[in-house]
Amino acid sequence: MDHFSEEEIKYMEQAIKLAEKGRGKTSPNPMVGAIIVKDGVVISSGYHHMAGLPHAEIEAIDNSTQSLAGSTMYVTLEPCTFHGKTPPCTKEIVKHKFREIVIGCIDPNPLVNGKGVEFLKKSGLKVRTGLLKDRIELQNEVFFKHIRTGIPFVCSKIASSVDGKLATRSSDSKWITSGQSRKKVQRLRSEYDCILTGINTVLSDNPYLFPRKNLNGLPEEANMATGERFYRAILDSNLQISLNSNIVKSSSYIKTIIFIAKNKKHDFLNKVKKLHEHNIDVLPVDSKSTEEKGLDLLKVLKILYREYKITSILLECGPTLSTSFIKRNLIDKFIFFIAPLIIGGDGSYNMFKDLGVKKIKECKNLIFKDIKRAGSDIAITAYPLK
Repeated sequence: MDHFSEEEIKYMEQAIKLAEKGRGKTSPNPMVGAIIVKDGVVISSGYHHMAGLPHAEIEAIDNSTQSLAGSTMYVTLEPCTFHGKTPPCTKEIVKHKFREIVIGCIDPNPLVNGKGVEFLKKSGLKVRTGLLKDRIELQNEVFFKHIRTGIPFVCSKIASSVDGKLATRSSDSKWITSGQSRKKVQRLRSEYDCILTGINTVLSDNPYLFPRKNLNGLPEEANMATGERFYRAILDSNLQISLNSNIVKSSSYIKTIIFIAKNKKHDFLNKVKKLHEHNIDVLPVDSKSTEEKGLDLLKVLKILYREYKITSILLECGPTLSTSFIKRNLIDKFIFFIAPLIIGGDGSYNMFKDLGVKKIKECKNLIFKDIKRAGSDIAITAYPLK
């Protein structure tokens, strides 16, 4: 195992901080940062700004105003070896006669996955790997998930009272959480390719579901912060969505996909035609087994990934759909916004539906990764215990 000094750790930390500037803009690529050091001084740096633009290594090279011969590059992810939208980074690195390349994490993409390290070593460069590997993999959790599995990373966002209620018994839910929490949600939306919800949420809340730069933002602003890669997906087995809904009204600005039950596709031909005229894709998908209601969620995720190149999904829905995702083990991350309110009562607005748990040891276990204040609320980031 390679060993690293405290100074080298600081360099890689700088590269990670740089990579973070690309959050929400690089999909389907990872976030990557690079620092170039010569004679103990940082002489250049760069990060991947957006898919299709130069990779971090190339930007750092291009930003340098002096010779790079004999310098060391600290890069968060293994340099690529293939020609995609941009040329391979490894050849450009070799051309500039670096002394050493320190790589944080090996790229899981089969097109790279060690080939970059091998190419650099064969070209005579010293290469070390693994510096702050876990932090970099967490930073790129979306990229690692979709590359390894072929389905999007799914984050469930839930806003509730402290006793786990999403609304009062009269369905009033505006606003459970504070303005600061809602601003954080807008930033969170801009980090994901797609918001997915169920028809019950659309019918009850008539939402727009797009990332606002401010809480009163207009639908035409939806793609301004997302590199025009933002989608909405709605699970609507019986195509109940109203043509007068905010979703349909804003569909010329925000690409929208509606999934219906395959056995219903001939029942709504006229409505499907009208939705197509509003730039909405209506896609039939298989239902679950006869024992369960609803659409096949895994097939939905595969379609979104394969047909629309969606690598990350923010799940904003009611308890029925979120519970279905939990039962299928399809949620990779939870973000809870918990308000200091007690609503009480049984009702139908619990955070989740019945999971069939009879004993504590049968519960779905989470790991709390981060707990912060969001105005008067608490924001909890948690991951399912694998």
